[in-house]
Amino acid sequence: MAKKKQSPVEEIECEISSGNVFADLGIENPEEELTKAKLVWEIEQIIKKRRLTQVAAAKAMGINQPKVSALIGRKLNGFSVERLIHFLNMLGQDIDIVVRPKPRTRKIAIISVYHETGTSHSTPSPMAAKSR
Repeated sequence: MAKKKQSPVEEIECEISSGNVFADLGIENPEEELTKAKLVWEIEQIIKKRRLTQVAAAKAMGINQPKVSALIGRKLNGFSVERLIHFLNMLGQDIDIVVRPKPRTRKIAIISVYHETGTSHSTPSPMAAKSR
């Protein structure tokens, strides 16, 4: 049996994530983009749980099917945080917005999206990021 040549192991350069992939990629307004992505994830989970077609989901949210397709495909241009919150309301979801001081132990303020089970998705706030 012939021996296979082993190629030398290449070193792979890695960077530690900031916790926001949009910031890591240098995308403009990364905090807003991450918040939108988390809200869309919640919308998608509701659609899946209810086994809605895109047409039925569109009707429930008061939009057309191509817009649902764009949401599911993560094409979020043209969808504001406010609009995504409205879609969640249209899907029968309550939204709570709570404003509180950040702990002194944290450098920047964050935006969090909580799922009903208490699972948190935290995002640095746009204003806090600008003041750094």
